[in-house]
Amino acid sequence: MKKYSYFSVIQQNYGFGWEDVSTYETNSQFLNFEKSGVFYTDKQGRQKEYSLIGHDLREYRFTGYPTRLINRKVKNETVAI
Repeated sequence: MKKYSYFSVIQQNYGFGWEDVSTYETNSQFLNFEKSGVFYTDKQGRQKEYSLIGHDLREYRFTGYPTRLINRKVKNETVAI
């Protein structure tokens, strides 16, 4: 069993402090390889797919509230039976 779990968290501030709005499980280097299914064309004319976190972060910033992306490391608890 892994000792820690790693997450990237999108937070927004609605005027009462930062609140978690979305959480994504990542590896120990805080990399997530999930794709959003939405494509864009880069400067060289190639089709590329947005990452899920990047796509969602852009959508949350569109709302107009202060938005940030943080990384969180959580210790896994073991339960003795």
